[in-house]
Amino acid sequence: MNKIKCFIFDQDGTFYPEESVLTNALRKKTKKWIMKRLSLNKKEVEKLYRKLPKKYPNALEGFLSLGLSIKDYHKNVFDTIKPQKYLSKDKKLISTIKELKREKFIVTFSSKKYSKALQKTLGIHKLIKRTYYSIDFLPKTSKLFVYEHIRKQNRLKRGQILIVGNNLEVDIIPALNKGYKAVLIGKPIKKAKVKSIKNIYNLLHIRDRES
Repeated sequence: MNKIKCFIFDQDGTFYPEESVLTNALRKKTKKWIMKRLSLNKKEVEKLYRKLPKKYPNALEGFLSLGLSIKDYHKNVFDTIKPQKYLSKDKKLISTIKELKREKFIVTFSSKKYSKALQKTLGIHKLIKRTYYSIDFLPKTSKLFVYEHIRKQNRLKRGQILIVGNNLEVDIIPALNKGYKAVLIGKPIKKAKVKSIKNIYNLLHIRDRES
């Protein structure tokens, strides 16, 4: 990855497995929050929770389409979760991040309180130059808008930045379409011409074809 000058990471589902006890805790809290705010019963919220991501892969756009507040979402979902109850210091992750000898940023839909606690729990908070929170860029909801902000701030070309995330439609496709490099965390998707790796630890095995 000799030509890569900067790494931009998604956070949740990228630094730890998407299917984890922490993810399940966040899902349960989110469903309860939606149920309460929209006065839905359990069956109704389950149906909505399945349908919404299909129409709005971007969770923020989905919640806004329902008239829900992102600030309220952060306060009553993310800020009520303590990551240290579900995860612990990840020495292998720390080693992986340290091996990436370039600037490293995070772009996340989560709240600031939760994100800081998560990064401290995993042990990577001192290895990330800066975390960008999508709530600070509203009404813009696309992560691409934040990528562009970071690129311009650091005077880089799109091809010098590697985006790493687990959501194809939100993290990866918009970036690829604009000329960024990208790596998908998770199973390979045939329809998408993007490199994929099983987990974040395998990032060091990726070799930039242009390097």
